[in-house]
This record gives sequence, C-alpha cells and structure tokens, in this order.
Amino acid sequence: MSGAPEDPRSVDTRAARVPAQRTSRTGAPGPRRIPAPRAPERTLLGYRLPALTSMVLIALFCLLGLGTLTFQLAGTVRVFFAEAALGLVFGAATLLFGFWLFRRIRPVRAPDLPASLVAVLWGMTAATGGALLANSALSGVWSKTMGLAFTSAWGAALTAPLNEELFKLVGIVLVAVAFPRALRGPVDGFVLGALVGLGFEVTENLIYGLNTVAMAGGVNGAEAVVQTTVLRVVLTGFGSHWAMSAVAGAGVGLLAAAGWLPGRRRAVGALLLVLTAVGMHWLFDSPLLDGFAGIVFKVLLNFAIALAVYFAFRHAHRRRVRRALAREGEEMGLRRSSAVALARRRARRRALREVPEAERAEAGRVQELMVEEAEDRAFANRV
Repeated sequence: MSGAPEDPRSVDTRAARVPAQRTSRTGAPGPRRIPAPRAPERTLLGYRLPALTSMVLIALFCLLGLGTLTFQLAGTVRVFFAEAALGLVFGAATLLFGFWLFRRIRPVRAPDLPASLVAVLWGMTAATGGALLANSALSGVWSKTMGLAFTSAWGAALTAPLNEELFKLVGIVLVAVAFPRALRGPVDGFVLGALVGLGFEVTENLIYGLNTVAMAGGVNGAEAVVQTTVLRVVLTGFGSHWAMSAVAGAGVGLLAAAGWLPGRRRAVGALLLVLTAVGMHWLFDSPLLDGFAGIVFKVLLNFAIALAVYFAFRHAHRRRVRRALAREGEEMGLRRSSAVALARRRARRRALREVPEAERAEAGRVQELMVEEAEDRAFANRV
C-alpha cells in the first residue's frame, strides 16, 4: 500500500469516484493526456464509397419493402381500421421496450443510435416486405412439387428459415458496412441483429393480428388482436426473430472484426452461427414437438442458445475493453483500477456524482472519450 496521501478528489473504484491523476514516487504528478475528440466517421457526405452504397441500398430496399407492405395490407387496414390501430399501439409498445432493452445489453456503452434505428427500420420494412413476397413464391413451389398436405405441415419450416433469415442477414451486413464503427465485433453484431429481428417481429405481429381478424370475419376483432399479441410477444417472443437474427448477427460481427477478410477458423465460426440461426428458425416453425409444451420447449431452447452466444462474446468484449482502458489510464496517469472501472456504466455514473456540478459535463466528456478510445484500441480493425 502506498504511503502517499490520497487525492481528496478520488478514492479507489469501490468508492466509485472520478479516476484520480496518479502520482509518481517523488510526489510529482504523473503524465496527463486528455484523449482528443474522435474524428467524425466519414460516411455518406464524405468519401467512403462502401458506406454510401450501403445506405443507398438500405434506403431503396426499405422503400420497396414499405411499398410491398402497404400494397398487401392497405385493404385489410381500411376494413379493420380500429383493429389495425390497436395492433399499432401494441407494436409501438413492443418496439420501444425492445429497442431500450437490446441497446442496453451491449456492454460498456450503448450502440450507435443511427445504426440502431436503421437496423430496426430494415427489419420493419425491407426484411418483412421482401420475405412476404419470397415466402409466397416459395410456398407455391412446395405446393406444386410436394403436394398440399406436405406443404401444410412443413411449408413454413422449409420457407421462412431460408427467406426471412436471408433478408434479415442482408440487412445486418448492410448496416455493418454503412456504419463500420457500430459493428466491429460479435457483440455488436448480436445487438444489431437483435434490433433487426425486433423490427421484423413488430411488423409480423401486426400482419398476423390482421390476418386473424380477417379469418374470424371481423367478429371480436380487438380480442383477436390482443390474443395474437399475447401469444407472439409473451409466449413465443423470448425465442423468436430477435434471437435468431442476433445469433446470425454475431457471425457477421466475427467477419467484421477481421476486416471482412477472415481466416478459415473465423469464417467457419461465422458460417456455423448463421446456420444455427437458420436451424433455430426451422425448429421453431416445424411441426415437430407440436402442442403447448413443445412450443415452450422451442422458445426456451432458442432463448438459451441466444444467451449462450451473447455471454460467450460479451466476456471477451469486456476483457478487451478493460485491457485497453488500462493502457489509456497508464497514458493519462490514472490508477489502473480507476481506469478499468470505466468499463461499467454504473461505475461511470457513480464517479460523475462525486464531481462538482460545474465540472460534471467536462468529466463526462473525458469519460466518454476514454471509453471510445479504448474501444478503438480493443478492436484493432480501424476503419
């Protein structure tokens, strides 16, 4: 234990105060370096052609998807306007909660907001609109080649896992290229994949609710919408689209972390994650393990797979950021324990509460710059 007097502005991380400047053995202040603000990402109006191309494609396909959904649902919405409005209310509540939750699970700090919004938008429009057309076409192929009985039992399992997971995966890749700093590793891919799946699920819930109302002839329409929402959000929502696309997104993150030039091991890992997502979707839609108990089992299995993937990559993500923060602290003359503590949101908030209010904004800025710089160091694939 050092015999130097404690800096009155800070103590160790357990007291959760602002990281203090380290002192040398002679009592002189250690080196001090405030990280410079990060240069803005050059996209769209800059000269990153891949990002510009990706954003153009995202905008184009989102408009096409929205147009497809409008064409397909306009008549039903006009007839059952009140039920559609109720479905939109439930969808908005699901979207807001899921958006907060999935952005919150990213360790260290929340993901890039524009990238998160674009991911959700892709899932709500481009992915659902494209899958709606592709599912209809492929179902027709199964009906003609395999017969109506086979298609009735297995059509969903042979159609949705291919089309829907493909459209969601394309969106994750486009977001990764358009916002390269937002997706630089498996955890980022997991979170943005979950957001794409969330958007897809919200739109699909609305479609299913309206279809249920139409099939019931409009009788007890509000009840049908509520039942559909409860079934698809409360019962099956834990292991539905968000979980599948999150696992696939982690595979995209593996590729992005290698600058899209992965070695064999990383490429195989990414492929296995994507195939796992397809397999999760296949089992979910298959007639196997039918009935309430079987549905619960499928949901819990998908949820467990998603959690296993998340925690495996989360641990590695936090470890790399902590190491980078330790180096940041060394360069700024901060105690190692205090610098490493910045990897936790709660520790950062506690630390800011110990700063005089007049200095709190600047201290928060330094914190964020340190974390950004640490993440840049932790993920060496600079863009």
